[in-house]
Amino acid sequence: MNKRLNTILAEVFALRETEIHPDLRKPDVGNWDSLRQMDLVMTLEREYSVVLEISDILKLGSVADILDVLKDKGVDLGD
Repeated sequence: MNKRLNTILAEVFALRETEIHPDLRKPDVGNWDSLRQMDLVMTLEREYSVVLEISDILKLGSVADILDVLKDKGVDLGD
Protein backbone atom coordinates (compact mmCIF):
# COMPACT_ATOMS: atom_id res chain seq x y z
CA MET A 1 0.00 0.00 0.00
CA ASN A 2 1.08 3.58 -0.59
CA LYS A 3 3.38 4.73 2.24
CA ARG A 4 2.26 8.36 2.15
CA LEU A 5 -1.44 7.44 2.34
CA ASN A 6 -0.70 4.89 5.04
CA THR A 7 0.96 7.60 7.15
CA ILE A 8 -1.96 9.99 6.61
CA LEU A 9 -4.53 7.39 7.65
CA ALA A 10 -2.50 6.41 10.70
CA GLU A 11 -2.31 10.04 11.82
CA VAL A 12 -5.96 10.90 11.14
CA PHE A 13 -7.37 7.80 12.83
CA ALA A 14 -4.67 7.37 15.51
CA LEU A 15 -3.78 3.90 14.29
CA ARG A 16 -0.50 2.07 13.86
CA GLU A 17 0.54 1.91 10.23
CA THR A 18 0.56 -1.88 10.48
CA GLU A 19 -3.18 -1.81 11.21
CA ILE A 20 -4.00 -0.16 7.89
CA HIS A 21 -4.91 -2.31 4.90
CA PRO A 22 -7.31 -1.95 1.94
CA ASP A 23 -10.04 -4.00 3.64
CA LEU A 24 -10.15 -1.70 6.69
CA ARG A 25 -13.64 -0.17 6.85
CA LYS A 26 -15.23 2.68 8.75
CA PRO A 27 -17.07 0.36 11.19
CA ASP A 28 -13.72 -1.28 12.05
CA VAL A 29 -12.22 2.01 13.28
CA GLY A 30 -13.78 3.16 16.55
CA ASN A 31 -13.00 6.85 16.10
CA TRP A 32 -13.88 7.15 12.39
CA ASP A 33 -16.70 9.59 13.05
CA SER A 34 -17.90 12.67 11.17
CA LEU A 35 -15.15 14.88 12.60
CA ARG A 36 -12.42 12.43 11.64
CA GLN A 37 -14.05 12.08 8.21
CA MET A 38 -13.73 15.83 7.65
CA ASP A 39 -10.15 15.77 8.96
CA LEU A 40 -9.47 12.99 6.46
CA VAL A 41 -11.04 14.97 3.61
CA MET A 42 -9.10 18.14 4.39
CA THR A 43 -5.85 16.22 4.78
CA LEU A 44 -6.31 14.33 1.50
CA GLU A 45 -7.15 17.54 -0.34
CA ARG A 46 -4.09 19.32 1.06
CA GLU A 47 -1.63 16.44 0.65
CA TYR A 48 -2.70 15.42 -2.85
CA SER A 49 -3.85 18.81 -4.21
CA VAL A 50 -7.30 17.53 -5.09
CA VAL A 51 -10.82 18.76 -4.47
CA LEU A 52 -13.21 16.15 -3.14
CA GLU A 53 -16.83 16.66 -4.06
CA ILE A 54 -19.69 15.59 -1.79
CA SER A 55 -20.17 12.48 -3.92
CA ASP A 56 -16.49 11.59 -3.38
CA ILE A 57 -16.71 12.18 0.36
CA LEU A 58 -19.74 9.92 0.65
CA LYS A 59 -17.75 7.11 -0.99
CA LEU A 60 -15.01 7.19 1.67
CA GLY A 61 -16.10 4.20 3.72
CA SER A 62 -12.98 2.05 3.57
CA VAL A 63 -9.31 2.28 2.74
CA ALA A 64 -10.05 0.63 -0.62
CA ASP A 65 -12.67 3.33 -1.30
CA ILE A 66 -10.16 6.05 -0.44
CA LEU A 67 -7.67 4.51 -2.86
CA ASP A 68 -10.34 4.38 -5.60
CA VAL A 69 -11.42 7.99 -5.10
CA LEU A 70 -7.83 9.25 -5.18
CA LYS A 71 -7.09 7.24 -8.32
CA ASP A 72 -10.26 8.64 -9.92
CA LYS A 73 -8.92 12.12 -9.14
CA GLY A 74 -5.72 11.30 -11.01
CA VAL A 75 -3.51 10.79 -7.98
CA ASP A 76 -0.57 8.49 -8.72
CA LEU A 77 -0.30 6.19 -5.74
CA GLY A 78 2.55 4.25 -7.29
CA ASP A 79 0.81 0.91 -7.49
